[in-house]
This record gives sequence, C-alpha cells and structure tokens, in this order.
Amino acid sequence: MAEGPLAGFRILDLTQVVSGPYCTQTLGDLGADIIKVEPPEGDLIRSVGPPRKNGVAAGFLAFNRNKRSIAIDLKNPQGVNLVKILAAKCDAMIENNRPGVADRLGIGYAEIRKVNPRIVYCAIHGFGPKGPKANDPAFDPVIQGFSGMAAVQGGKDGKPVAVRMALADKISGMTAALSIIAALHEARNRGVGQYIRVPMVEAMMAFVANDSFIGHAFVPHDEEQDRVPTFSLDPLKTADGYVTLGAFTDAQWERLTKTVGHPEWWQIERYGERLRTSFKGVAEIFAETPTARCLEIIREADVPGGPTHSYETLFDDPEVVANESFLSYEHPQAGPVRTPRPGWRFSETPAQMRRRPPLLGEHTEEILREVNLSREEIEELRRNRVINQPQTN
Repeated sequence: MAEGPLAGFRILDLTQVVSGPYCTQTLGDLGADIIKVEPPEGDLIRSVGPPRKNGVAAGFLAFNRNKRSIAIDLKNPQGVNLVKILAAKCDAMIENNRPGVADRLGIGYAEIRKVNPRIVYCAIHGFGPKGPKANDPAFDPVIQGFSGMAAVQGGKDGKPVAVRMALADKISGMTAALSIIAALHEARNRGVGQYIRVPMVEAMMAFVANDSFIGHAFVPHDEEQDRVPTFSLDPLKTADGYVTLGAFTDAQWERLTKTVGHPEWWQIERYGERLRTSFKGVAEIFAETPTARCLEIIREADVPGGPTHSYETLFDDPEVVANESFLSYEHPQAGPVRTPRPGWRFSETPAQMRRRPPLLGEHTEEILREVNLSREEIEELRRNRVINQPQTN
C-alpha cells in the first residue's frame, strides 16, 4: 500500500467532537500518524447519538478514521507529563478546548515548546484573541449565526436559517489542517515550530464573506449594498422529482432554450426580461417532464446540471458507483460501516482509509512503547489510573 503525502509526520491530537477531529482525520487521510489522546471516558462524541449500533456512535465513526487512540487522565500530573513525553516525539499538536484550559492543564504552547521547540501547535477556539468574546465557548450554530452564514441562507422573509450540518466546525477543521500543513513545511525549512490559533468565527467569515458580501465590498456602501449572490440556483421541480441546473453564461442559456424548443426566449431584447422569461419557461417545461428526460435535455444542451439526490438515491448513482466514492469496512462492534472516500486523488501517494476509527485506548501500549516506556512503567500508569485498560471489542 502506497503511503500518503504526509507519511512520516506524527500529530498529537487532543481534540474532541467535530472541528479538531475533522482536522486530524484529514491529516490522517493524507498519511500522517495521528495519536488521538482521549479522556478516560472517551471523546464526548463517542457518547453522543443517535444513531448508535452496539454502543458505537455513528458521529464518532464519521470523524475519527486513520487514528490511533490512547486514553490519558489529564487531571493527573502523571498524565500531563505523559502528554509532554508524547509531544516531544511529535511534529504537531492540536487542541480545541476553551481558551485557557490547555494552559491550566500544563499542556499549552509555552509548556509544550519547552520539550519540543520544533513543534507546530494549533489551537481551535471560537473567537479571535482580542475582543469581548475572546474566551467565550462556542459551538457550530453560534458561529453560523455570528459569521453571517445563517443570514445568507435566509429566505425571502429574512429569517436566518442554519445549514443543517456542522459546517462551521468542518470549515474550521479544514482551515486548521491547511494551516498545520503549511507550518510543518516551514518547520522543516527553518527548523522552528510555531503557534497557530484558528478562530472558528474568522475561518467561517473567510469562507462565507467573499462572494456573499459583494454588495459590501466597496466603502462606503453604495445603492447595491443589499445585492446577494445570484449564482446559487435552487433545484428545479420535475414531473417526478428534482434536477439541479447550473446555467450561468449567455451561451449556455442560448443552447438550453434552443434544446427545449424555444430559441425566441433568448432573443428578447432586454437582458433582464430575456433571462427571467428563459428561466421561467425552462422551469415550467421541466415541471411537466420526467427527471430522466430533463437530464437528457441538460446533457444535450451541454449545460452544467445533474440529479438532485437524497442519500437514499445517492449511493446507487452510476457516477458514485463507478468512482467508488463511498467505502465500506468492518468495525469490531458496529459491523459493516459506510464512509465517504477522502476528497482528493493523488497519482503517486493516494489519500485513503488506512485505519478504521479506533476503540477507546486501543493503541495505548503500542504508542507508549514507541516512546520507550517499559512494560513495567506502563503497568504502573495503569495501576495509578493515568491510562485506561484498552477497549478490545
């Protein structure tokens, strides 16, 4: 099996729930060795559900493949010391506690840097380091609301609507992963590590506030300050479902109107009326046409478009099946599990699932032996309840 492009890098992961685990899963997919440090009771998302199967939460499986697990009690000074021993052998470390928690535990950047000056230390927090909310807790819906994302999704009545997934968490995790990769490159070049703070709200604003605030780009605001993006089209109703249409250029609309048999719509002199008439006409035709025929029309016109799937239909789509976009693996407790393939394809160093999500503390002894702890030292840590007995099934 070819190794991923980040093979050889070791990441110490002290994160929980979504933002940090999504970051480290991304790095693990790319080949990094991820050591997931969990509290004795496990990552909070292990106990969050439903859905669950045989005690296993699907939410944990979604964000924790390609990792090894060790459970350490950080309330015990020996546990803090153990994290420092691990950090000394790692290239990067990441945490997503509330600001100040890592410092109080004795595993903040200042302390970790003493044992490993080359380490890249990343902290995901809700807000930036200055301002009245610098130390506030934050979860995904708070960030969606604060960043303007919920307002952008609002309908004509102006009511803010949250995206129904942990979007802010995942955007923050992706931002953190990119930041860590960049800092690892710099550390290899200069031999010096650094501290990275990823404020979720800033990661989300950087994601949202580019195309979505075009009416506010110029200062002072002009009469078009309320302009919003027009290039996100809702799916169109068909006689038996929906299709998604992505016609944006004049040439695409001209071809589409010809294909549906109404080239005169695109010959209307005034542009706005031309576009409105064409869109309305196509929508009316599609509403009376079976989905399969609508997709043929879209393809014949050489216009971007496709089916509008639910998960019930997505898995069987010929495109998804041909590209093996979803993978299956066997979990020792949950049985067969489906997971999406990593979102990149490398020709020489493929990103892939190398490890199923770990059981709690499953790799404890393996990890500790790699940092030269003896079997006797490991057993002493167990007796003192610094580490758990590994979960085995």
